[in-house]
Amino acid sequence: MSITLKKAASALGVFGLGLALIAWQPSPSRSVSAAPAPLLPLDRVSPDSAVLIHGRAAVLWDHPLVKDLRKQFAKPLEVALKNVETETGLTPDQLDTVTFSFPKMPQGPGDENLFIVQVVTKLPYDKVKLLASLRTAKGEMKGDMIDIAGKFKLHFTGPTQFTVLHESLAADFVKGAGIADVGPLAGAIKTAKEAGNTLTFGMDPSGLPNELFSAAPAELQPFLPLLKSKSIVLTASTDKDLAIKAKFTAENAEKAEDAERSLNLLKKVADTQLTQALGDERIPDEVKDLLPALKEMHKAVKAAEIVRTGAETSVAINAPAKADLVKPLISGILGVRTAAGRARSMNNMKQLAISIHAYHDTYGASPPAAIVDKKGKPLLSWRVSILPYIEQDNLYKQFKLDEPWDSEHNIKLVEKIPPTYVLPYESAKTAKKGETHYVAFVGNGAVFDLVKGFKLQAIPDGTSNTIMFAEGAKGVPWTKPDDIEYDPAKPVAANLHFEQDVCIVAFGDGSVRAIHKNLEDKIWHWLVQAADGNALPPLK
Repeated sequence: MSITLKKAASALGVFGLGLALIAWQPSPSRSVSAAPAPLLPLDRVSPDSAVLIHGRAAVLWDHPLVKDLRKQFAKPLEVALKNVETETGLTPDQLDTVTFSFPKMPQGPGDENLFIVQVVTKLPYDKVKLLASLRTAKGEMKGDMIDIAGKFKLHFTGPTQFTVLHESLAADFVKGAGIADVGPLAGAIKTAKEAGNTLTFGMDPSGLPNELFSAAPAELQPFLPLLKSKSIVLTASTDKDLAIKAKFTAENAEKAEDAERSLNLLKKVADTQLTQALGDERIPDEVKDLLPALKEMHKAVKAAEIVRTGAETSVAINAPAKADLVKPLISGILGVRTAAGRARSMNNMKQLAISIHAYHDTYGASPPAAIVDKKGKPLLSWRVSILPYIEQDNLYKQFKLDEPWDSEHNIKLVEKIPPTYVLPYESAKTAKKGETHYVAFVGNGAVFDLVKGFKLQAIPDGTSNTIMFAEGAKGVPWTKPDDIEYDPAKPVAANLHFEQDVCIVAFGDGSVRAIHKNLEDKIWHWLVQAADGNALPPLK
């Protein structure tokens, strides 16, 4: 496993999730691991850094709006938090503050990993569990540091403070803060220390790539003066309402006027776009739920105050922090992620269905539900039989087909699960390594039989009306001959996995469909049974 900027954000995702709910070499004389007494994270950030993000996670997590949304989205939140706890060893109520910084602005490939994340917890954390999933097999504790995935280190900065950083930044980090208090981010650091600011973002734009300015599209040119500031500081406070303030500090008053013009133009453009959007009578249904939030946003934009004082230009925006306004946005985000997962799952199922047909073309019949020994004892799953047809021939050749799935040899191959067998939803990320949810219906009239393959042309109800396999409710080791033993007397849906009330199934003709949970049980049975003879209604 490797750490990237994205994984770091995910690993510390409790804070990031809460924010989304509301808005967005060692020196010769000193060992790297010999850290001084813990300093506050903001005191370790140099004012000459390129980027700073500081958030008061505890304040955000306990905000009334977030508490309300935590109740409304309890199920997806539970899954997300369980994933975070598994990866980090932390629970939400432990986080106090999170501080992210780029000492230098990334300029090329690999530079995006040169960051530092400092976390303060309200209670002492467990050193053994902390980021255990990211620690390398050969990682050794050296003083207060241990190697973790990639070229990163975990620094146990204090009983309630730890740091994740690139190995190249370790030596300077343990030296502590310098005495400098002047630099592009000095104002951002000072602002972040103010108790009223829940989130603070600071940036020194001077390190931005020149191409950003020279190759900027014409429509963005009027706003470039904002990025030519000496420093940019954004803050968000979460008292009763959400108060956002952005401050742009220019080199002089003349350039501050350019920034002021850019902000006024930006306000005008946003006002015009929102006016047009809200006045459009052809608003798509999926956007209508967002109208109350868009209306409040429009009010906030119209009321935005832009003030210039000397070389500083600022804009202040206030918006109500109401769960009813944010809920449609969160639902939309979750819906997009679910749709993406569903598309990947449908693609997986399509590949599996095609592989069954390829196997059928080779052997004149499908694979049986299990590879069995001479006495008929199930050894391995049909999922092993079709490996050569999903571009996994090398993996197939590693199996001992005359041994059970959990033999001393074959059990080692469970962890080599092909990506095609992995259920791609967020809700399935807690599944054990090597488990799949793609399972067949076996026996009692279903198309799959434990020891005998089926002929596609001999399915009485027709291939387009008969389910081969589906997303199962229970995860099973992918090599184990463990599927859904079909029982005509029991509800079919109880055996299936429904993501937002929809299950993906594969039919004998190779087609893949998404079927809603509210389908009548008798129709489910007709779909599973290969020879019931019933006429199927249109499927939703």
